[in-house]
Amino acid sequence: MIGGVARIVLRVVPVLVLVSIGTAVLIDLVPGDPAVAVVGPEGTPEQYAQVRAALGVDRPAVTRYLDWLGGLLHGDFGRTFVPPVQDVADLIAARLPVTVEIAVLATVLSLVISVPVASWSAHRFGRGFDRVTTAASFGLISVPSFLLALLLIFFVVFRPGVVKGLIVGVAAIAAFSIAYAAVAGRHRNAPWRRVALAGAVLAGGIVLVLVLPSFPRQGFARIGTAGIGDNLRSVFLPVLTLALVESAQLTRLLRNDMATTLQEDFVLAARAKGMPVRHILVKEALRPSSFSLITVAGISFGRLLGGTVIVETIFRLPGMGTLIVDAVAKKEYLVLQAAVLLIATLYVVVNALVDLAYLALDPRTRHGRT
Repeated sequence: MIGGVARIVLRVVPVLVLVSIGTAVLIDLVPGDPAVAVVGPEGTPEQYAQVRAALGVDRPAVTRYLDWLGGLLHGDFGRTFVPPVQDVADLIAARLPVTVEIAVLATVLSLVISVPVASWSAHRFGRGFDRVTTAASFGLISVPSFLLALLLIFFVVFRPGVVKGLIVGVAAIAAFSIAYAAVAGRHRNAPWRRVALAGAVLAGGIVLVLVLPSFPRQGFARIGTAGIGDNLRSVFLPVLTLALVESAQLTRLLRNDMATTLQEDFVLAARAKGMPVRHILVKEALRPSSFSLITVAGISFGRLLGGTVIVETIFRLPGMGTLIVDAVAKKEYLVLQAAVLLIATLYVVVNALVDLAYLALDPRTRHGRT
């Protein structure tokens, strides 16, 4: 176990070095002159030359990279070129928590949605529930994030009555289905529990409608200044936008894996012994099917950290995505270099944690076997 952890950690360092070199090379190839962003388009060649010398961008690329790397090792990310001049570290420190919060909440919400839906869909493979969730998953995967964000803004912010009616309608249909199955005799063991469950589902839908708050169209409320309640309200729509798309992909993946696992001999033997459905799905089928889910969820989290530009722009969130776009537009090379390296670091760390989860879940990987 310790050897496996050491191998994973040793893999992280060269990857980050290569990412930093690749980022520096790509930035050097980007057309544009930081001196123009500082002086403006009306500057003279002498003024541009003076600014380049003052910023240090007229030096060879290797020298600039080594200076930047030396500063980075001492905790110095440099300062921005374009006024108002700020420390790059302070700029990133103000933006990174926003993106991390959205990515974490979106990943957690997508797992909360996808695991139970995929498990029950695999259990009801080929039946009505499975067909409905399959069609819904395909629909969500096909819808671009920006369009889904605009639809959520229209209905949740400007037409909340439609959303509340939809919640009550879905709860009523689910409650009726559960109660009908119990009354029709499909569940001979304690049918009154099913009737009580139907009532609880309907009551839960009504309570959710009564307590459902209003959500802002745009903006971000920080926990330190506005409190956790306003903070969660401000990130609810962007988190829901990202989580719906990710949950559709995770549901498709886990549903297919669990449908295959449910046909394995050890699961069929458990069914023959009369094990309850909850035991078969959770204890027998979910764990061996969770490896691919963990991998894709880790990749999804890394993608959310660096790929929320459109969502951050639509909802006007001050995150890393908008910071990188602004840095490209202003030729802020130091900001861009530090931001890309930081996101790559988080992505690599997340994947390392996924590998560590493999070591914990599957004893064969501790000995280098698959």
